[in-house]
Amino acid sequence: MEQLLTRVAARDEQVLAWSWLDPAQAQARARQAAEEIRQGVRHSPLQGIPVAVKDLIDTEGMLTTYGSPIYKDHHPTSDAAIVTALKKAGAYVMGKTVSTEFACFTAGPTMNPHNPEYSPGGSSSGSAAAVADGQVPFAIGTQTAGSVIRPAAFNGVVGLKPSYGVLPTAGTFPLCPTLDTLGTFSRTVGDQRLILTALAPHLPIANAVKNPKILVCKTPFWSQGDDEMLTEFDQFVADCQQAGADLEHYEMGPDFAALLTAQQQIMGVEASRALSTHYDQQCDQLSAPLVALIEQGMQVNNADEAAAHNLKARCAHKLQQLFRDADFIITPATAGTAPKRVDGTGDPLFNRIWTLLGLPAITFPIAEGENGLPLGIQLIAPLGEDHALIDFADKLQTLTRA
Repeated sequence: MEQLLTRVAARDEQVLAWSWLDPAQAQARARQAAEEIRQGVRHSPLQGIPVAVKDLIDTEGMLTTYGSPIYKDHHPTSDAAIVTALKKAGAYVMGKTVSTEFACFTAGPTMNPHNPEYSPGGSSSGSAAAVADGQVPFAIGTQTAGSVIRPAAFNGVVGLKPSYGVLPTAGTFPLCPTLDTLGTFSRTVGDQRLILTALAPHLPIANAVKNPKILVCKTPFWSQGDDEMLTEFDQFVADCQQAGADLEHYEMGPDFAALLTAQQQIMGVEASRALSTHYDQQCDQLSAPLVALIEQGMQVNNADEAAAHNLKARCAHKLQQLFRDADFIITPATAGTAPKRVDGTGDPLFNRIWTLLGLPAITFPIAEGENGLPLGIQLIAPLGEDHALIDFADKLQTLTRA
């Protein structure tokens, strides 16, 4: 903890990853954890490990603002379920990391640790940046569109968006209950095994898939990726094939393209409900982009919302059939490297449909762009196959490093 706080003191004026951090409290928690270990207490492999928690997640005794000035003095009186799970596993919360406003698209102060002129992504900006900068080993974030995978890729760390519902969301601000998913950040793929096993002990640990079949899925949005990302993606696929991977190219049909609009409609209408009181009573304290999102959501009628959910169900069924003969899907994680901060937090274009379908996804860096920023790959597995996904990502990353 002393080393981490030294790193924070040296770097966080440049990165601004933390929304709340009390060094004295962090040291006290570290001393308590160390004493438990000396006494032989071992709850899980996370015993004594500090974890950063996104500012969207209630944490007793710590300022939790949801990224909004409306909650600038909000101190929860109880922990969110994921914080309780962390403590039960023997980990402790080091502090709170910056979230965009209500986990939407209006950026907070966090900068990309690779270059402060660039965005760390969103909405889990601080969580990804703090891990990338070596200020904390693990962090918790959330994803409703692309808020774990995108910032993980932009910051060059490993990000896991588990299957929908694997990690408990009670006590996390409910922006969009049918999509909101807690996710985790780490510096290695293998570290994801530790944190998922500790936080989701109910999730079956399946044996690693032998000789998995991989579907190379450029998605209907392939043409919107930049040349650098598309070139590195193709090179990564070629590296996988040369390493002996069983690959098959898969072209998604028009229904999957329509999932993009479906995700945007569902997110918009549920966000408009979640934020309706703030819109009615405190609209002057909401950013213009968030007001626009709320108002767009208000325009989605019941028939369109039902149609979006029906399309989601049809596509989920198609993928279920597809996964009978295949094990994993590989796609780009983002359209390119991180944008300049003045241009926003980046487009979750390559993440939205997988979040909508609830499938587990993981990203890790595969290359460096000409601007010196990371580029990440995205792997997707069938629902509930989170551990198999981590094992596969770990193997694939090792194979392609050579």
